[in-house]
Amino acid sequence: MGEIRIKREDGPAVYHVTSRVIQKRRLLLEGQREVWAAALHRAAEFSGVELITYCVLETHFHILVRIDPAAKQCDDAILVRRYRALYGTSRAQWSGLNAEELKHALANDPPKTAEALRERLRRRMGDISEFMRTLRQRYTRWFNLAHGTAGTLWAERFGSVLVQDTPWLVGLIAAYIDLNAIRAGLADLPENYRWCGYTEALAGRESLCRALAACFPAATDPAEALARYRLLMLGKGTRAKGDGTGSRIDPEALLEAVKNGGELQPHELLRLRARFLTEGRALGTRDWLEHGEGARVLGKLKRPPPCRPVEFMDNVDLAVARSRAGYCTLEHPGERPALTLS
Repeated sequence: MGEIRIKREDGPAVYHVTSRVIQKRRLLLEGQREVWAAALHRAAEFSGVELITYCVLETHFHILVRIDPAAKQCDDAILVRRYRALYGTSRAQWSGLNAEELKHALANDPPKTAEALRERLRRRMGDISEFMRTLRQRYTRWFNLAHGTAGTLWAERFGSVLVQDTPWLVGLIAAYIDLNAIRAGLADLPENYRWCGYTEALAGRESLCRALAACFPAATDPAEALARYRLLMLGKGTRAKGDGTGSRIDPEALLEAVKNGGELQPHELLRLRARFLTEGRALGTRDWLEHGEGARVLGKLKRPPPCRPVEFMDNVDLAVARSRAGYCTLEHPGERPALTLS
């Protein structure tokens, strides 16, 4: 039995979500990543989700999102716009309608019929589970049609961690996500990996640029914020894993980045192991987890996990709510996904 999904239902919340391909098969190669990324943006717009960053690799992906249940409270014009974002000009299988036909149905169908259609759409918005279901199903449908296959592509329920919504911590998790391609040896610098939120922000996707810039409120403009974010990533990326293995960024790249401007961020914040970012139930300050919003959300569980301080973090108040004593990594089949950073 899977664990009960942690959700905040009365206000916005940030989640770090992960999902991996069944049997660790490499079903997210270059051309396939393009399709997956397009499906991600469509699903996010349809669901009313704020995408902060993401990274898609060959066998799994990471996403950082801010979700507000208030996204369900939308009028017909927004419903039609979101519907069009997901389905384009095509007809959805479940409704048999395209966007223009949906618009007509909402305006002209009998009131009970139109309201039932509205509610069916609204239930899929502002919810982490529905967002992930939409994304994974859309990619699965494309993959099976393109390759003449059938069945699910995903190994298990997606993993999710509720993250305290403060700029420094959201930036910390975002940097971890955007560095995954470097650790996997798929690129030498974050900006050289095409399928991540940071690269899309640099390429001009305004929504991602705003989301990452919000992690650095002291920056005077988005360009300065992204420069600080890059230094944060480069500072961490020069470190190898604890056992000395793993791809890493050339230290010369960090020195060059500092030389070219930008205030160096405290990259030692990223010394915590990936287990705290992927396998807990919630992540934030100890007060938030024990007395604040995190405690209130966790309190809805039948057996709330205890709050444990994060080790290896000097002068940083950070804790994780987790119920298991041990952690696992992707090297061990059949266990939940995590990538060790240090």
